[in-house]
Amino acid sequence: MGISADAYRWETARGGQIPPGAVPHGYEADGEPLWACRVRMHGGVHPGKVRPGFGAAQATWNGKKVSVDEYEVLMDRGVWGISSAGAVPTDALPAGREDDGEPLYVARAAVAPGTLHIGKVRPAFGAANIGYGDGEQNVRSYEVLLHPSSSLPPESSGRAGIQMGPTYADFGSEPPRTGNVAITGTDRSSAADDHLAIGAGGSVELKFDVPDPSVVREACVALLALASMLSQAPGHAPLTVRLNGRPLADRLRIPNGGGLPQRLVFAVPAEELVAGWNTLRIDNGDDARSMLWLYRVTIDPMHAHDQARLALERQAIAEPVLRYATTVGEVTIFIDRGEQAVLDQAAWADASGTEYAITFEKQQAAIYGWSRQPGERPREFRGRLIERNSFAKEARRFSQEEGWSGGWHHAADLLVLAVGVPDRPLTRLTWRDARGNNGTIAFDDGGFLGTYQRVGEGPIGYRGRPA
Repeated sequence: MGISADAYRWETARGGQIPPGAVPHGYEADGEPLWACRVRMHGGVHPGKVRPGFGAAQATWNGKKVSVDEYEVLMDRGVWGISSAGAVPTDALPAGREDDGEPLYVARAAVAPGTLHIGKVRPAFGAANIGYGDGEQNVRSYEVLLHPSSSLPPESSGRAGIQMGPTYADFGSEPPRTGNVAITGTDRSSAADDHLAIGAGGSVELKFDVPDPSVVREACVALLALASMLSQAPGHAPLTVRLNGRPLADRLRIPNGGGLPQRLVFAVPAEELVAGWNTLRIDNGDDARSMLWLYRVTIDPMHAHDQARLALERQAIAEPVLRYATTVGEVTIFIDRGEQAVLDQAAWADASGTEYAITFEKQQAAIYGWSRQPGERPREFRGRLIERNSFAKEARRFSQEEGWSGGWHHAADLLVLAVGVPDRPLTRLTWRDARGNNGTIAFDDGGFLGTYQRVGEGPIGYRGRPA
């Protein structure tokens, strides 16, 4: 079919054939490549996938796999952007359509360990629809094919005497939180719960702005990354990092560290930076036997070596109302004492007698813990972050007093609570923030009573009444 209006090349094929020169965009668990394609069916044009072993193209319709003999194959490498929950980036490429003309977009996602399969997405789906096995998988985290012009951010020129801003890409949220960074390309990579999973031969490319390298003097590039385990053996995901084409690390083996992400730090002198856009590329080796899990990338100037982490923390503090999708429905968590701290753990019980205890994963992207209903055994309790907000309408507000030195003393800040399942009032609550401050309180009809302890100090009494 040749070059289309979107500037990508789509070539017609049939019977599982792949046109010469077509670039694969996915892979099976055994490494066999998959190509992106689109097929005509049911009055529309639907994105799907193809490989010779299929003997045809595969797409999905009404939850089922459909094989189509004739199809068009995407020839070019493409630009991919990360998204979730049915959302598509503003620069996404409409590569297909429903029978009523509504656009469909090419999506790809890890539907099983070690795989990257291709399907379709539109906002009404609420997820990417990816064919796998004999059916259709609904995947909340995925990549979307973007317009070719999305491959480069706007040009940025040097500005003498100006320091670079907080520079980061945090893959622990959906979509990734970025500052002074454009994610300009991913290959053989897919969004996971709290990281970007990069397969063998895969990569991610970032561009960041440096107004004046002489002001930076020296940059600190830090990666939080992990080589995923191979059953009981250490993982093998040789890491290569290049800044403006020069290797900062060449096939570095990341320590498994008991399965914990490792912080890898590289120094970059000013003469290796350019005024304007700089390119950072992170590759997993072609011979990798496990996934490279990338959690976060930060780039700081020498004289402000922690500004990216602080900027990420300020974002979390500014949006403290967290809503999670869990097995018991949507759960809202919001605890605010006015101390500008990020939650680390929480436990509560509600009027139904159900108990919960959770720990927050990196960047609060997920929660993990247990729940127990009256008279039953405890069960695993998991949740994935679906929304952050700065304000909760349903929050309960209390004026508070602290007990110490034999008396009660008014405290100026207010405790604001909105925790748990809607329409199930709390009976007790315990929490700890990332600084180590912790509290535990019990509720009655008029307010609450409990204790509070700031890090490094002894416990004090704590009580409140509705404000």
